[in-house]
Amino acid sequence: MNCSRLSELERLASALAGGAALELYLTPKPGLVDLADRGAHPDLSIPIMERSIGIVASYLDGIIRSLVAGEAFPRQKAIGMAAERRMFEELGTNTHKGYIFLAGMLLIASWHAASADENSLRRTLSGLATDFFAAGEEAASHGRAARDRYGAGGVVLEAIHGFPAVFEGALPTFRNTLKQRGCFAAASFAMLARLMQTVDDTTTLHRGGPAGLARLKRDGRRLEELIASGDDYRAFLGATNRAYIGMNLTMGGVADMLALAYGYLLASGEISENTLNHLGASRQAWQAKLIANPN
Repeated sequence: MNCSRLSELERLASALAGGAALELYLTPKPGLVDLADRGAHPDLSIPIMERSIGIVASYLDGIIRSLVAGEAFPRQKAIGMAAERRMFEELGTNTHKGYIFLAGMLLIASWHAASADENSLRRTLSGLATDFFAAGEEAASHGRAARDRYGAGGVVLEAIHGFPAVFEGALPTFRNTLKQRGCFAAASFAMLARLMQTVDDTTTLHRGGPAGLARLKRDGRRLEELIASGDDYRAFLGATNRAYIGMNLTMGGVADMLALAYGYLLASGEISENTLNHLGASRQAWQAKLIANPN
């Protein structure tokens, strides 16, 4: 067993859990749970989402143990299904169900890839996803129903094509914006804007149909324009969040891809782990503000 390889895998698993936290704490996000409110998810909250991230972290540790033991891919699939059941049983909701699949697939692909090169990783990921979906999906879901009803590719094509929304969209956008602006927040929201335009979000389709998805893409373009021009994009995000709450619109697929991109950036060292500590402090500040001004 190569200790360096195991260390890299453990680093990626930790980063993927950290990426989910970075996504959660990014504020404001239209329709999603963040430090300001619950978005269009009255059944969720920051503490519930944090518990869910803990389950994701435990699940990824289980995937590592299985990989190191030399177990076959069906065993890792079973571990993922068990994590989904645990999440629903303990939290009463699916929270990070999509992220369990996405993060697990990236971790497994990283183990089997011939090199750490992005192209090698994506080829391996594509092969694993093709095998996964060729075996058939074993349970009904809102995402599956939306894919069937609207002919959407959703997470299936995203995985089979090696996460293009992340590797061809989110990551280059983050890197370019950070280089141009030198601002983590601007780069993060630019990444969000790009994902809003490119992710075939079946959560949005489930709640808002094709009109809802078109609205999501339109708002992503507008957000991108505001960031590029240096205008007040946060005000736009706040107003869009209020609109999404009124429409019961959200973007779970975008959130999962954003978390995945953050995780990859953490694992590569492009985002410092101190960023998580900083956002943890921001979480405390937001909590104090909400307690002082509950309305």
